[in-house]
Amino acid sequence: MSQIERLLPGFDANERRNLAFYTFGIMCYKLGLESALGALKSTMTERFNSNPSTSASAFATIGILEGLNQLMQTLGAIAAAPLIFRFKTPRVLANAILVFAILTVVFLILEASTGGKVVSYMINKNGKSVPDPSTYGNWSPYVIFPLFLIIGVAYGVTELIRRVIPRDIVGGDVEKLKKMDSSVHMLYEIAGTGGAFLSAFMIQKIGHVYAMCLVPPFFFISAFCMYKLHSPERNIVSAAGKKRSAIAAVVHYAGVYFSSIITGARIIFSSRRFFWLIPGYTLGLVFHRYLEGGVAPNFSKIVLGDSSYSQIMNGGSNFGEFLGALFVFVFNTQVKTPIPWVRWDAVALNLAWLIPGLAYPLLTTGISPLGYAWIMAALFMFISMGWSAGDVSLAAYVQSQLKHNDEEEPEGEVSPLGAVMAFLYSTNILFYFCLNFGLGKYLDVFSNRVKAITNDKNLAYQTGIEPFFMISGVLFSVGCVVIIAGTFIPKGAFAWNPVILAGDEHEDEEKSKRDEAGANANETSNFLMSKS
Repeated sequence: MSQIERLLPGFDANERRNLAFYTFGIMCYKLGLESALGALKSTMTERFNSNPSTSASAFATIGILEGLNQLMQTLGAIAAAPLIFRFKTPRVLANAILVFAILTVVFLILEASTGGKVVSYMINKNGKSVPDPSTYGNWSPYVIFPLFLIIGVAYGVTELIRRVIPRDIVGGDVEKLKKMDSSVHMLYEIAGTGGAFLSAFMIQKIGHVYAMCLVPPFFFISAFCMYKLHSPERNIVSAAGKKRSAIAAVVHYAGVYFSSIITGARIIFSSRRFFWLIPGYTLGLVFHRYLEGGVAPNFSKIVLGDSSYSQIMNGGSNFGEFLGALFVFVFNTQVKTPIPWVRWDAVALNLAWLIPGLAYPLLTTGISPLGYAWIMAALFMFISMGWSAGDVSLAAYVQSQLKHNDEEEPEGEVSPLGAVMAFLYSTNILFYFCLNFGLGKYLDVFSNRVKAITNDKNLAYQTGIEPFFMISGVLFSVGCVVIIAGTFIPKGAFAWNPVILAGDEHEDEEKSKRDEAGANANETSNFLMSKS
């Protein structure tokens, strides 16, 4: 038996080949994705803040832009559905990654053709080294809007396919899927950690836009790996057995998506065992996304002076996601339901008080902005550990509670699992957009005050830190209370570590097993894990 066969027992030669190409390809994709998103976020933050026509409302504008990007991700996911039933899934994934790569090349060409300098020169303002806007290319920041929205479509296609392609690679064998998901997920998060740190390094060395220079090579390698995957071809077939046109298929799946949102709302609001997912799953995801996409770059720009420091913080966050998933994997048999993990996630949100709380005493007594960013990376790691543990366990819980029939979806049927996830994802987009835009307007007030301060480092720090006591302090603590309160909604959830929730899809089965065979409480955990 070869070394590869020992590492991947039970997989045949073609599955091992597919898994090798996919794992390497998805790691390259994650490296490129973190580099691209980090550079794009820094570019938006710096350009909208430095341009006189957009500076006064920079953070509110960024909030609108990110909200539209998430909407386009949803449209991309809708468009992906007919594509993966008409063409080979790996080919669709590869082409979406290539489109993403080409769009980053457009940014590089735009910057080079308008006089942007490769070296990111820094100037001193209020005792902080900040990027020099005179080194930027001479183009309007509003150009980012159409490019970032198209990127949202490609990103949405890619993320949807990334969640369904494992079945095409190893088939429907549950044990193989579990092995593949766990190994790929851990390597994916490790690549994400490296990508975030690499992005911060490249931005510091060659500037916000030129830091995307590594993205096309990573994406091209990833697309090549996806092209090499062997996968069956599937076609969209109507009830009459006729193939839909591409436009008709997109319209059909858009209808299915919006119909599924309504169905998902009915399921969520019909039972206590599902209603708690709104605070437990949706709000947890909203706060995690705002931590990485709102607090990190906004704090880095307003307080530390350079938005690229946010990628250092997000690198720590990505590593925390890896550790959180690992915790769930290791302690799966001891923790039978998602309740303890979600409560850990909620309590960990209170650590965000330390983001502004430690800033003034450390930054005014010798710690550099770069050094403080690394301290925050460690803090973000602990916060994201809680979110990742809750997210992974909730995903397994939802999948185990709802039947999912892949064969019904091409016919326009709305599966319960798809409906619930569509509703939760849509509410997440709505909450995040409102939060990001509203807090963006709030931050603009303090950002403009900081910009008006000259030659007073301590006053600039004090003014910039002030809004984050309300945002990452009070707001995140309110989120903690709401999420924890939500965990007491399901019947039987008042125990710290419930064995099983009353009304659970598998409650009767669990009881009968204990009555008949005297099975111990670990059976429920094992059953849920087998469904994840």
